Amino acid sequence: MNENVKVVFGLIGGLALFLYGMNSMSDALQKAAGEKMKKILEFLTKNPIMGALAGALVTAVLQSSSATTVMVIGFVSAGLMSLPQAISVIFGANIGTTITAQITAFNISTFTPLLLFAGAIMYLFMKNDFVKHVGSVIMGFGMLFQGITMMKVAIQPLSQSEGFVSFLSTLNNPALAILFGIAFTALLQSSSSSTVIFQAFAIQGLLS
Repeated sequence: MNENVKVVFGLIGGLALFLYGMNSMSDALQKAAGEKMKKILEFLTKNPIMGALAGALVTAVLQSSSATTVMVIGFVSAGLMSLPQAISVIFGANIGTTITAQITAFNISTFTPLLLFAGAIMYLFMKNDFVKHVGSVIMGFGMLFQGITMMKVAIQPLSQSEGFVSFLSTLNNPALAILFGIAFTALLQSSSSSTVIFQAFAIQGLLS
């Protein structure tokens, strides 16, 4: 198989696993503690600063600013939250999503199989719904990091590609780098995915 095709397949496969793991983790967390999070948000959003902190905290836990935003929109529609309160939470959600970058920077690929195994055991063989949701969260976390590992492995050959290295060198221009980041994130519809991919590039020495 052509080397470029291998890189593309490995990259999109890893990205798919990363996105699925993140989505599964977010869904399971909402099922396990969704109502509690709603009550916490309702209490904390009385103060704009606390509202922003609450938005950041919930997003860091859910690993999805979109999930937090959807919850907030639901509160506003139900009359449980005013627009100013919602704005403070959404502002915090956009801060919280940056925590993903630090979490994904940790190299825990060695423990990924153990996470997947433990999560699968909890999800498949436990009868308690809460425990099953926690197992689903752990599996999602494991899939997320397995996807990152796949992407890192896939892009290793790119460090030997003069054309690709030459293209990335154009990103030394801050304006072009910002535009490329905006376009790339708009294409993927996930700032977390963009962050992980660029981190992988940096690890391979493709970005400085």
